[in-house]
This record gives sequence, C-alpha cells and structure tokens, in this order.
Amino acid sequence: MPTHIETQEIRAFKTVWEESGFSKAAEKLHVTQSAVSQTISNLEKKLNTLLIERTNPLALTESGMRFLNYAELAVKEETNVLTDITHIRNGILSTLVLALNNTVSRLYANDLLNKYYTLNPLTGLKVDVMPSRQIISAVASDLWELGFGPFQQLMPDYFDVMPLFEDTRKLVVSQKHPQLAELQSNPQASIQKVPLIVSHLDDPDLRPALDKLRNTFGTIWEVNDLKLRIKLISQGMGISYLDGKLLDDHPDCADFVALAALPFSEIPLTFGLFNRRGKHLSTGARQFIEICNDYEFK
Repeated sequence: MPTHIETQEIRAFKTVWEESGFSKAAEKLHVTQSAVSQTISNLEKKLNTLLIERTNPLALTESGMRFLNYAELAVKEETNVLTDITHIRNGILSTLVLALNNTVSRLYANDLLNKYYTLNPLTGLKVDVMPSRQIISAVASDLWELGFGPFQQLMPDYFDVMPLFEDTRKLVVSQKHPQLAELQSNPQASIQKVPLIVSHLDDPDLRPALDKLRNTFGTIWEVNDLKLRIKLISQGMGISYLDGKLLDDHPDCADFVALAALPFSEIPLTFGLFNRRGKHLSTGARQFIEICNDYEFK
C-alpha cells in the first residue's frame, strides 16, 4: 500500500520543531505529551526513517529537513484553501495559484495578468517565480495549480500540457570574460576552467546528451535569482544557459555571446501550461488557460 501522511502528523511534526520540544508542542496542540511523541514515532515508522534527533536541543535529520519543507508548504496550502472557500461563499472566485519560470515572468506575466484582471478583478492571486524543475515538482505535488514554463524532454504522463511557444536555450558568456578568446576557440577544454551558473543543477533540459553537467563543466553554481545570475555572467564570473527570448529582451544581456561550437550549446524548448491530469481546476485557472490560448506569444 502507498504511504499516506495524515494532516495531524504534519501539524504535530511542524509544531514540535517550532516549539523546540514535545512538551511545549503538546501544550500548543492541546493534547498530552505522550500523544505527540506517539504521533511522531508512528510517522517515523511509516516513513522508515528518523526525522528528529532526540537531543538537547532537538535536531532534524536530513530526512527531517526535507519533511519540514513539505510540512510548511502543506500547512500554508491548507490555510489558503480555507481562505478560498470563505471567499467563494462570499461570491469571489477561488485563488489562482500559478508558478512561472523567469522567462515567462519577465516577458509575458504582466500582460497576461492584466488581461486576467479585467475578467476577474476580485479573484485571489498567488504567483511565484521559480526554476523550471521546481515548477514541475510543485504542480506534481498539488501545491500549485498551474505551471507555466519550459517542458521537460519527456513530461510525466500525469500532466495535461498545453504548448504555447517555442524557444532555444543558449550557452552564453559575457564579452568581458577574461577567458573569452579561449572559450570561443577551444570551448570543449576551456569550459572545465570556468563555473557554469544555473538555476537548478538537475534540470534535465540542461544535461548534455551523454554526460551530466557536473562532469562536463569545471564547477556548478546554483543561483535561482535571474537578476543575480545575469549580473554574475556580465561581470565575467562564469557562463550560463539563458533562453533566447530573454537574451533578446534583457538589456543587461546585450554583450553576451553564444558559445556555439559545443554539441550541447543550444537546447530547443517548448513553453506552455501544465497541470495535474484529472485535477478539477478552479474557474480562475480555466479562464487563465483560455487567455493564454488566445494570446499571441511573440
């Protein structure tokens, strides 16, 4: 049978950590300390891993840190659901929960949300910008309703997808880079000497056909913030993959040049919307899909 995590287990775990102990957590949850201890023990048994080191002070294991991230998102989403239901009772559409990648956010989000606002001025809106792979994980786990970004080469079959436009992700370097000449004349060898700056190391779209990134480039810097990533590249501190439409639009990328001689210099991408297959979408989400379907992406 698949493992199922109960809401009370999530809340108990989160409270124990926030209150730095089982006794204070029990007080806050209005239950006995033994009940809290038993709940955490059962959760660890269910997951077959230790989540909390019973030290003074308490410490999270690696599994515990990952579970805490999930617990915080789950509790936050529960609050959002209850708020949405209250709004719906009062005649307001539920919140549109939308995750975008940096390219979509910079080039299209303002215009699309402006069109959405004209139809739904009182609809709740929750928008976040995150690396493409994180969007896929967030939508897959039902923490976000809609994702808008580049598709993986093979999208999971539990997604409904709507392709909207094509682009090419390019490996680029600033003309200010001190090793520019070497990177252009002998890129295969010289990329071992400079950092590759990416938003997420394990993005499948950024893997060369045969070798993983960490084996192809000298070192990897994971920098999720697009503005900072572009700044680091412009200062000659590394190379990166950036979407073609973004390179054409962003003024700080004006002096970037493509390293076109490598077999993985360019990665063709399809951008679009995706959501969990079979999931009942909110009215707001369905209307946003219609807006995107009618929009002319240039």
